[in-house]
Amino acid sequence: VELGKQNGKRIREDSIQRFKGLGEMNAEELRVTTMDVDHRVLGQVTLDDAAQADNLFSVLMGEDVEARRSFIQRNAKDVRFLDI
Repeated sequence: VELGKQNGKRIREDSIQRFKGLGEMNAEELRVTTMDVDHRVLGQVTLDDAAQADNLFSVLMGEDVEARRSFIQRNAKDVRFLDI
């Protein structure tokens, strides 16, 4: 929200919703947020990004508790956005 405001976006804090997938949205929400080319944001993903994301996912969601704990402790000071 703050980053959007800093970038000149008009954001109503009470209008932010989170969905696990597009199937949870009703047709109007899907049209406005995802299908409307004037509102959606596309980001290019490179192979390097995909490999890094796969590695990070494995660390955070894998069974190696010590690797997860170590990652969180090393990166906690850099957290800007935390969605719990």
